[in-house]
Amino acid sequence: MRGVRILILASASVAAMAAMWLMRGAIESRANVPVQVAAPAPVEKPAVEAPKTVDILVAARDIPIGRTLSGEDIKWQAFPVDAASDYFYLKGEDENAIDLVVGAASRASMRAGEPLSTEKVIDLKGSGVMASLLRKGMRAVAVPISDVTGAGGFILPGDYVDLLLTRQIAIEEFNPTTGEIDRTVTHNQTETVMETVRVLAIDQRLRENGGESGATAVGNTATIELNPDQVELISLTRQIAKQERGFLTLSLRSFSELVEEYGEDVSKIMPKTVLDLQALARAKIEHAQEMRAIAEDFRREQETYELERRKREEEERLRLAEEERQRQAEDRAAALAAQQKTVDAAAAAPSPQPEDEGVVLVRNGAPIVVRTTNPDSTAGGSQ
Repeated sequence: MRGVRILILASASVAAMAAMWLMRGAIESRANVPVQVAAPAPVEKPAVEAPKTVDILVAARDIPIGRTLSGEDIKWQAFPVDAASDYFYLKGEDENAIDLVVGAASRASMRAGEPLSTEKVIDLKGSGVMASLLRKGMRAVAVPISDVTGAGGFILPGDYVDLLLTRQIAIEEFNPTTGEIDRTVTHNQTETVMETVRVLAIDQRLRENGGESGATAVGNTATIELNPDQVELISLTRQIAKQERGFLTLSLRSFSELVEEYGEDVSKIMPKTVLDLQALARAKIEHAQEMRAIAEDFRREQETYELERRKREEEERLRLAEEERQRQAEDRAAALAAQQKTVDAAAAAPSPQPEDEGVVLVRNGAPIVVRTTNPDSTAGGSQ
């Protein structure tokens, strides 16, 4: 009986273990079965239309201001129609746009690929070319140059220069003792009057001639761009140079240096005044007025001194004259006193007896004087 129980328990255990093994296998087999996920429905993309373009004229390379445009400077290039401006040169509207632009001048600097516009291109055959080159608020003025003062002719329209003034300065040495100028010493001096001045033209040339590299433009006149105050200053500078045996010199600025200092848009560079000659002229006038005031004060001091000297001399003369008058009065008084003393002495002295003149007798033809004598006087005389 006991053995039967043990057999039943063992069979139940084996059955339980077998059931567990089967359940584990079923679970593992279910985990390895891939799960199928439904794919999303494809989304249809809208068709993209290519942008509409139009051919316009653009700069084929960097173009500086004032350049006379050639066929190598411009080209046709596709450009979005929506971004096109009415000021652009459109190929569809004007097939001869290249012929119109070639030979014209650039009014502003342009980068490669930048669209050309009627505002940036000037027809050199028309009138008012120089006025078109001028920026707002600026003026054009001419200054004399030569091959020496103009950097050997290598200064061209569109370049930036510094303006230098060389002159003779007269220094007057004033003598405060005499109130006059003893001598005048002259010194040669060179100073920078203005910096970063844009050159518009050399003589009547707005751009270099003779090829891509450009030919030297040795001229007698350079037209530069200044503001109204600087135009007055440059006119004064020219007059000073003429009066003081001087001259003006243009010193060429490095373009790369300007780019480093002002950025790529060098067209915004404005001329700067370094030496205000008007202020110097005013200072010179004030100095001359001060010198005249000093001379006037010295003259007045001299006049005052001269008046005082004359006054002292007149006082001395009057003193000496008074002393002479008193001396003469004293002399006259002394003479009168002496004379009076003599008179008084003469009055006090006894009166002398009148002398007997005697009687004249003639004896033997000769006159004989016979006088009577006083016995007392004879006696006294004998004593």
